[in-house]
Amino acid sequence: EFKQDAHHWLILLGRYTCIARKPRCGSCIIEDLCEFKDKTID
Repeated sequence: EFKQDAHHWLILLGRYTCIARKPRCGSCIIEDLCEFKDKTID
């Protein structure tokens, strides 16, 4: 059950926060785990 929920949360994160053209790294809840934030200016 938890894995299915986590999968859904990651999909929503990618859809609304970690957008391909302009990611919103400053409002991301997993920003500390992500290596992409160092490549963008938020």
